[in-house]
Formats: sequence, C-alpha cells, structure tokens
Amino acid sequence: MTADHPDDSVSRTLARLPAATPDAARSDRVRARCHAVLSRHRRATERAAARSRARGRGLAPALVGGFCLTYLTAVVVGALRAHGLL
Repeated sequence: MTADHPDDSVSRTLARLPAATPDAARSDRVRARCHAVLSRHRRATERAAARSRARGRGLAPALVGGFCLTYLTAVVVGALRAHGLL
C-alpha cells in the first residue's frame, strides 16, 4: 500500500461507516453548561466591579480630605511662625 494506491479494503470499510451526526441532547447539555459558566463568570465580574466602585467612592474623599488637612496645617504653622508665635 502506497500513498498513490490506497488499499481497496480500507476504502470499502471506510465507505460502509455511517456518517457522523451530532447528538442533539449532548449538544444541549454542553451549551447549557457553557451558558452557566459564562453567567457565573459575568456575575462574579460584576460583583468585583461593584466592590471596587464602592471602595473607590470612600477612598477618594478620604485622600482629598487628608491632603486638605495637611495643607491647612502647613498654612497655620507657617502663619504662626511668621508672627513669631511658634
């Protein structure tokens, strides 16, 4: 048997095989599992994003307040030094 002259018995055996058809029930199960995994992933991502947004809403005002307090303290100390009180 060579690539140019295939064995006729193999060809006949292959010709008698039924055509491959997808199993509809299995396809539905696989599709349902995929949708469930994607849905869980999307919900987890949305929860993480919501937590991140909530953390960011509290963090930004705290940082701005801290910088303002530091600046105000520096201004007061500078004024007190300028008047010789410190």
